Amino acid sequence: DATRNQENYTGLEASDFGIGGIGGMTNVNARASQMRKGFRVSVSNGNQMYRFRAMVSYGSGQLDNGWSYAFSVGTRQGGNGYVDGVYYNSYSYFASAEKLFGQNHRLALTLLASPSERGAQQASTDEAYALFGNNYYNPNVGYQAGKLRNSRVRNTHEPIVMLNYTWDMSENTRLNAATSLRFGRNGYSALTWNAGADPRGDYYRYMPNSDKTQIVPGITTDETIYFYAMDGAIAKGVWDGMLDYDKFFQTNMRNIDTDPVLSKLMGNNSRSNYMIEERHTDQLDYNLAVNVQHNMRHNMRIVGGANLRVNRTNYYSEIKDLLGGDYWYDIDKFAERDMASAEAYQNDLDYYWATGHARIARVGDKYGYYYRAHLLETNAWANYTWGIGGFSLGVSGSVGYSNMYREGMWRKGLFPNDSKGDSKKLDYLTYDAKLSLGYKFSGAHSIEANVAYMQQAPKFATAFVSPRTRNTTTPGLKAEKIFAADLTYNLNLPYIKARLSGYYTTIEDQSKVISFYDDTRSSFTNFAMSGIDKRYYGVELGLSVPVWNGLSVVGALSWGDYTYTSNPNFVQTVDNVDKIVLKDKVNWDGYHVESSPQLAFNIGLDYRGPRNWFAGVNFNYYDNIYLSMNPMYRTATAIKYYTNVLTSNTATNAQKASALSSIKTLRKQEKFDSAYTLSANIGKNWYIHRVYMLGFSLEVKNILNDQDIRTGGYEQMRMSKVRGEGGEQIYGRFPSKYFYLFGTTYYLNVYFRF
Repeated sequence: DATRNQENYTGLEASDFGIGGIGGMTNVNARASQMRKGFRVSVSNGNQMYRFRAMVSYGSGQLDNGWSYAFSVGTRQGGNGYVDGVYYNSYSYFASAEKLFGQNHRLALTLLASPSERGAQQASTDEAYALFGNNYYNPNVGYQAGKLRNSRVRNTHEPIVMLNYTWDMSENTRLNAATSLRFGRNGYSALTWNAGADPRGDYYRYMPNSDKTQIVPGITTDETIYFYAMDGAIAKGVWDGMLDYDKFFQTNMRNIDTDPVLSKLMGNNSRSNYMIEERHTDQLDYNLAVNVQHNMRHNMRIVGGANLRVNRTNYYSEIKDLLGGDYWYDIDKFAERDMASAEAYQNDLDYYWATGHARIARVGDKYGYYYRAHLLETNAWANYTWGIGGFSLGVSGSVGYSNMYREGMWRKGLFPNDSKGDSKKLDYLTYDAKLSLGYKFSGAHSIEANVAYMQQAPKFATAFVSPRTRNTTTPGLKAEKIFAADLTYNLNLPYIKARLSGYYTTIEDQSKVISFYDDTRSSFTNFAMSGIDKRYYGVELGLSVPVWNGLSVVGALSWGDYTYTSNPNFVQTVDNVDKIVLKDKVNWDGYHVESSPQLAFNIGLDYRGPRNWFAGVNFNYYDNIYLSMNPMYRTATAIKYYTNVLTSNTATNAQKASALSSIKTLRKQEKFDSAYTLSANIGKNWYIHRVYMLGFSLEVKNILNDQDIRTGGYEQMRMSKVRGEGGEQIYGRFPSKYFYLFGTTYYLNVYFRF
């Protein structure tokens, strides 16, 4: 209710609030005077993300004394209808006060936030889904004392305080200024453990069929699959896929460490082997924006402004639940395994130097890592527009500066000279340039064309190879370059309304850092990629055709081709070695950009009837959706064994054919099956004494209840490792993990306004 007043700018279109990007811009006007006058109460029920929502909102409108007030409070509660452990426990609050001084000055103060606790779902393999009995298995959950518990919970509360000032300097000139501060906490919990195998139910060692098809004479796996010695049917009978919290508690309470140092420090207190951590990205984000709008003669208009953003984000993990234990001993378990020196496996070396032992962490204490990201962004921009007759012209530009660095709060034992303190400062010149042309042939026909070139600073998350452990920056890190163009035709006739657009975009020099556990090196590792180039082009069509008496046929089509156009460089580092362990190229050129459907089609009926009835039904079709890729599968390192076979003088033709097939299998990008869904909606408003309004709306999605539609997922980053008869190392795929569309879902909203 508080954010429904929005100004939307599509594609490359420029706005009164900045240059914007390549995907449009939305400006939300949350000033109290812009909120609908009166009370509004609504209650909702659904089965997709939560069960219940309630909201109360009020807007005073502008009073005679120049003041305006508005507030809104709400809550979302309940569990998901399909996935165990997915729930909402969320509240929201909004308050705004605005004062008109004279006729030309407005000052508004706004506060909003949504403190939320939300249980998350994790993707899993098809084998785990089949064992579980449906496609909504969640490996994060299990039972604790008979009650279902989710280890993956997002807990956030990030209030925003904003002050807006508007000055109508003259009939043709307006100044807007806004400043805001965002602060609070953003935590995401996860199960972690010190020793032993991954306890989650879909861990590959627990799968009854894992890699069985990969066993061939003369080759033995490095991993010993637990269920290899068992019959698959027996394994299915004993596997329930749930986390065993009761076992975690029992193990932790019995775990009295015999280490002399710990025994002396902690006595008979138990050391947790399993616990729930909460990974934080707590931001302090300050923004300042000023712009001036001036209407000139001859249909000319200029808007210009400046923006400043200062951000400091604290990254750390803290103990959320010790699961029956008394403390957590804060050391790097991989470094402890590989390093002889006690100093090398300290997460906080200064603490070790001061006390002679590692940090003893309890609930609420930081552990593992602690660093800060510092970001400064500033820019100045201007938009100029001019129109004469049916012709319109727009020219926009901006120039800015970006600075970022990492501040390590702890000294890591593995990297004592490159972990604590400030990293080098990363400075970038940023700029944007846009040109817009339009021509209106008549009230029914018009065309628009836009072209843009931009240079943007890389994101902090991609600028460091392992920000949790050290200050080392990503090799080959550069500013991103973007070129984009689009062309749109608009048709507006009594019997048809349509919009047809074509677009072309290239993005160059992107970077990406992926961190994961590498089975082939038995260590936590980091893939730092640079020089990632992408190309997007396609067409979009939207139309509405009135048919009869308030009934219209509506439709939309989106077709595109989104591909990688380069073979990025990457370096691999591991968190327990201070050196690059591998350099290679990722053969991504020609592969498809993952996740988004590159073909989507909608056709439906929309009805707007007498007495405020409305209804609709829609058929939706999706295709060309590609799975997120593991870059290691597409490197020369991963196929080294097979390329040696192909170049061998002693290999048979059959062996070479088999090697070639293995390369294709390892590198093949998975494309999801096409899918279609059916949805419908209905609603009505009743006006009571021309003062009150009562209404409802009901939406039902996936009416056909198809629960086998993949909506996303990823190739696992880990790789299986086998050895041939001669001791050669051979790599293979792990099963991919997927998300599936929920079955039939509904959302019912009932509201009353007065």
